[in-house]
This record gives sequence, C-alpha cells and structure tokens, in this order.
Amino acid sequence: MEKTISVRIGKEELIEIEDISKLEGRKKSEILRDVIDKGIKDKKLELALKKFQNNEATASKASKIAGIPLTSFLDILQKRNINFHYTIDELREDTEDLL
Repeated sequence: MEKTISVRIGKEELIEIEDISKLEGRKKSEILRDVIDKGIKDKKLELALKKFQNNEATASKASKIAGIPLTSFLDILQKRNINFHYTIDELREDTEDLL
C-alpha cells in the first residue's frame, strides 16, 4: 500500500532529480522512489556492517539486518577488507534457530 508524504528537499537535489528524470525519460516521482529504495538498502548495509564491526551482531544477524544473503554479506566484508571474526559462541547463537 502506497502512501503520499511531503518532503522538503534542497534546490540542488531537486535539480539533480529533474536532470535524472529527463535523462531517463521517467517521472520525478519514479526517480525519487528509486533513490529512496537505494538509500534504504545502503543504510541497512552500513548499519549491519557497523554492528558487525562493533561485535553487536554476528555475520548471520548482520546479513539479516542488511536484507541480503550471508554469502553476499561475507563477500562485502572481503571487498571492504573488514576482519571476519567468528567465535564458537557466535556459531551457537547463529544456529539456535535450527535446533
């Protein structure tokens, strides 16, 4: 279910949205929905990475926060040169739901 909301954006951002709209031949509202969707995904990933790095979430839980498969999350850790730490306790925690 879609809802309508009002948001104030800066002049520069509006110009960028209009430029993209013209380049793609799509409505500004469609572009804004795409930008919001991408922003949400990026924000969730950054939050998941931060929680993982701060030992606040296991890799499995962080991948769920990010909304991506664990294998994709592990690939991102490798690409960003983020140390992969995993303890026996974290393994137990990740597999609790399986038992």
